[in-house]
Amino acid sequence: MSVITRDPVVEILNALANPIRLDIMARIAAVDELACTTLETDLPITKSTISYHMRILYKAGLVDIRKEGRFYHYQARRNELDELIPGLHLWLSNRAISTT
Repeated sequence: MSVITRDPVVEILNALANPIRLDIMARIAAVDELACTTLETDLPITKSTISYHMRILYKAGLVDIRKEGRFYHYQARRNELDELIPGLHLWLSNRAISTT
């Protein structure tokens, strides 16, 4: 019987397999830091749905979250992304630019 271990690459790919999370991640990767209010304004989904997807991206190790007052700010974990999947951050950034 083998023990299943956590594979960070699998978790990243699973998190990005959802179109909403892929869009959110591309938007975050395209800038230094993205405020939660930007996502709330730009996306046709509720705040609770954004929160749900951000939790998955955070658990997969794709983003860091900083709270300032009652607002959250998201930042891509660029070095970690490119260490596990070289070129991922650049690909995500280019995806955001080409879809806006």
